[in-house]
Amino acid sequence: MVVFTNAAGLGNRLKFWVSAMRLAADTRVHWKINRHMPPAFPQLFENECSVDSVPHQADTHNSWRLLVLPEEKANLPSGFSTAGAGAHPVIRACGKALWLLRGRPDDRYRYMIFTKTYKRKGTNADARYLDFEYERIQEYFRKIYRPLFRKIIVREEILQRANEWANANLDENIIGVQVRSWRDHPRRQQKYHKPSMKRLSRLIEGCQSNDRFLVVSDSDDVIRGLKKEYGDKRILYFPRETAREESRLLPEGIVEDLVDMLLLARTNRLFASYLSTFSEAA
Repeated sequence: MVVFTNAAGLGNRLKFWVSAMRLAADTRVHWKINRHMPPAFPQLFENECSVDSVPHQADTHNSWRLLVLPEEKANLPSGFSTAGAGAHPVIRACGKALWLLRGRPDDRYRYMIFTKTYKRKGTNADARYLDFEYERIQEYFRKIYRPLFRKIIVREEILQRANEWANANLDENIIGVQVRSWRDHPRRQQKYHKPSMKRLSRLIEGCQSNDRFLVVSDSDDVIRGLKKEYGDKRILYFPRETAREESRLLPEGIVEDLVDMLLLARTNRLFASYLSTFSEAA
């Protein structure tokens, strides 16, 4: 038995879950309720695999990456992944040690001697990961992970809510847009979000004038800004009952996050925040 134990957000947990499925036929989920995830597992999914604690002698899996087995790394070209591969592990360890010695005051990546870059020119030659590589992932791995994602059974009422809105509002030509604002990380918001909005504007303006966009975000301000810029007719979004800024505080907020993810998965083209596992899972 392998038990998935990660306690991060929704996108991360789905990645961990399908990765754990690769390790054993008997995979269970220890779904921790915390500030990132207020709803219990049965409030989101119908899979009968949830456990209240890790059973004795069970193995656990807790990694934010999509699993690549050691014997599979030969299937990936040299320097394949850019995610976290740029800095030497000794450098990362020194930065983490400094952060710990200071009492974990804030974002630990601020204490890296050289920060992570997510640029291919800075990646290590021995990088062999799938994360954040999207359409570059080989068919070999797609064939492995597609059936595993299909094993996730979303609660019927959540799926129905997403499908009803999608059937009434979406068509095959609508482009998905997912914007992570990093509203809870001011430094990352400055470094990642603001430049990405300029990139998003260029992408939208490069589309046809009659193209429409399904926008998903962790910020209502992002939705309002895009509506103001491009008009109500071009910008679509699911009419949530919870504020996007507070989605992690309430079980219903996470439910609506899951609806947003399901809607994104209905689009055939996606403009996604590069460092967001939410868009990656979609």
